Amino acid sequence: MASSSGRIYGWLESQRFDVIGAIGGLLLAVMMLPLRLIASNLYILGIPVMIGLASVLYLLAVRTDHSEGLPAMPIWLGRLLPSLVLLGTALLIVLGLWQGGRTPAFYNLATLVGIAIFAQVFFTRERDFVPGLLIVQIMAFALTIRFISLFTTPGFTGIDVWTHVPNWSAAILESGSLAPLADNKYYAAPLFHLLTVSTSLLSSVSVRSGLILSVGTAMAFSPLFVYVAARLFVSERWSLFALAVFAITAHTIEWSIHLIPTSLGLVFFLGVFYLLVRALNVEPGGREFLMIVVFSIGTILTHQISAFIMLVVTGAGLFAHLLLRFDLFSPPSRVRGIRTTQGDSVSLTGLLAFDLGFITFMWSLTPYHGDTFLATTFSFFRSTLAESEGFGDLSGEGAAAAAGADPTLIEQAVNYIDAAVFLSLFMLTVVGCLYVLRRRNISHATFMCGVSVVVMLVFIFGFPMFGIRTFIPQRWYAFLAAPMALLSAIGVAYLARRLNPPTIVAILLVFTLVFPAVSMAATNSTIDDPRFEGAQTKYSYEQSELNAVDTIGDIHPLEEGERYHTDHPYNTVFSRAGPGPAAAANISDEGRQNTDVLIHREQQRLGATFFVEDEEEGRISPAMSRSELCGAERHYSYDNGEVAACPATWEIDASDDTGGDLGGGEDTGGGAGDGGADAGGGSP
Repeated sequence: MASSSGRIYGWLESQRFDVIGAIGGLLLAVMMLPLRLIASNLYILGIPVMIGLASVLYLLAVRTDHSEGLPAMPIWLGRLLPSLVLLGTALLIVLGLWQGGRTPAFYNLATLVGIAIFAQVFFTRERDFVPGLLIVQIMAFALTIRFISLFTTPGFTGIDVWTHVPNWSAAILESGSLAPLADNKYYAAPLFHLLTVSTSLLSSVSVRSGLILSVGTAMAFSPLFVYVAARLFVSERWSLFALAVFAITAHTIEWSIHLIPTSLGLVFFLGVFYLLVRALNVEPGGREFLMIVVFSIGTILTHQISAFIMLVVTGAGLFAHLLLRFDLFSPPSRVRGIRTTQGDSVSLTGLLAFDLGFITFMWSLTPYHGDTFLATTFSFFRSTLAESEGFGDLSGEGAAAAAGADPTLIEQAVNYIDAAVFLSLFMLTVVGCLYVLRRRNISHATFMCGVSVVVMLVFIFGFPMFGIRTFIPQRWYAFLAAPMALLSAIGVAYLARRLNPPTIVAILLVFTLVFPAVSMAATNSTIDDPRFEGAQTKYSYEQSELNAVDTIGDIHPLEEGERYHTDHPYNTVFSRAGPGPAAAANISDEGRQNTDVLIHREQQRLGATFFVEDEEEGRISPAMSRSELCGAERHYSYDNGEVAACPATWEIDASDDTGGDLGGGEDTGGGAGDGGADAGGGSP
């Protein structure tokens, strides 16, 4: 047996793990194809295809070597594009302010600017390549597409923000204490609210402006963490690719305009991620680990799900460090400088133990649903496991599934666009993962990124395949984008060195044209002003809609047990920062008859708002006119042209409430993260 094990070990030592991984990727892609029989989710269906395509590209790259470099664009075009990008960015500012938001014209122009940026990254010749100028272009573009939304949107964009800022943060500012957070899970994680309030006080501005100046600015500049992390592995050209990808991917834009603790948690997470990568790639000192501890504490005191993701990545770093201590993974020569010192293992183990201990301590003190956050989360998890139907339990996959109706052509197109943002980057990430599997390319930091991607994909896609969504997978995408951007930069740099010019040019041209286009049209990046009205839900409101909330509250004050009934997400403004509880209206005949106050707004005429029909919660209505919602029997007690309230003219049984919350209740929803529905409904 021993000799047999020795022969296997010796055989493995002589093999290339990257080639074995690519062949295994092809086999895995084929084995995963039957998933289409039990799932309709485009992400799950597209992942095997992207794994197979990435494996084929890598095997082609292994067999070729065209090191003459990428073909360059004409000199005049390379010198003209920076000016066009800056001019286009300036026009975006003018267009956004003039039109009062991010309109289809804004998105079309932003797509062209994004294409021009990636064209420079890929095809500018070396003598004309100026990294500093490209950084300015990318960051100016990233700040513009974020701050135009933040400054032109009345109120706030999203759902949870209506609880965190106009409710809790404003109350903290008024009371001068954390008492408004008592008996809430954020009492032990108040950093987001304290930062918003302190910025408001120091700058003598409203809490809304304080939120934008603090968290909004931090989120806008956070992609630079990805750039400096990528610089440890690839040249400036491909580091700029990682920066551009992370800056304009849909989910990072989402949390840059829907500013909640997830956003600030992502900023701290990126700091931890960069410092871990640095500590594992260069000789670490006490300063690196001290800063990791500081950022870790900041994450834990900001957001629970962000802290858990940080714990996963830290654990991946320790796992990578311990695994690479085996000689099997050692390169033929130590040119990569893989270290196996006991001190590094002790430092990482201590860091993981500190994070785990501090998280456990804080969560054991955090109030949540009448118990501690730790106990309640375990209770949710146990309940989910008990109720799961095993592999293929896709119940609750999304509101569209609940609707039970076949999607329209435009809705299908939106689904493909949303999936393309992730899958296009995922393919290059797989190439990067295969590259770092080769022993001569292995480093602790890149191996940590690969392990992190795999583990996070399990939480995003694996657990939901068993009906387990306790960990709120929709929140993980922006965090996953950091290691994916780094690995994709490594992967595309390798393909650019190895593939023949026609092949690599075709790949880069497709990415240049597709990625900015889908990022600027995806559901998550356009929650304030959907690119496709009627197919994407709008999570921001007109000033007239916000004015109607308080006025309707004055006209129709609620009695005990009553709720306002309107569409979701408009009902969340009433519940979280308005006059009282509200629900998504039941639009069945019986539901309307048993409803006291119905509220219609013009947005319902466009569709993509959520209602309840019979027992189907989360049904997307294609369109709902005022006459269809209110009927002929009701009168209108309020009408400002955009919003109308139509109370019943008959006696209502308050106990017979047929509406649905759909995340419209208090911000204490199930799972280990923020409660309520996520703003971006396009992801699984």
